Amino acid sequence: MAEHVTLTMPADCTLRTAQALQGDLLAAVEGGSRLVLDCAAIERVDVTFVQLVVAAARTAGRRGLALDLTNLPDTAAAAFRRAGIAPHAPFDATPAL
Repeated sequence: MAEHVTLTMPADCTLRTAQALQGDLLAAVEGGSRLVLDCAAIERVDVTFVQLVVAAARTAGRRGLALDLTNLPDTAAAAFRRAGIAPHAPFDATPAL
């Protein structure tokens, strides 16, 4: 088993690409002890991406693995905030202000 797997996110992380992203995330969770999502290339993002990340983090957690985000652009961080989810592990609900 590899030490970690880095998965580079595409420019489009929306409903349009959700099925492909889900497959990539599931394969990556099975591929290493730590999954890092490099988000530098993200240009378009919606709540679907947030849902996929949270689901992947939960799946990874059940397997005793970690999932982290790196190079998160402001647009992606804003999608997490709009969903009420922290844009970092453990991806918990953020407290209401």
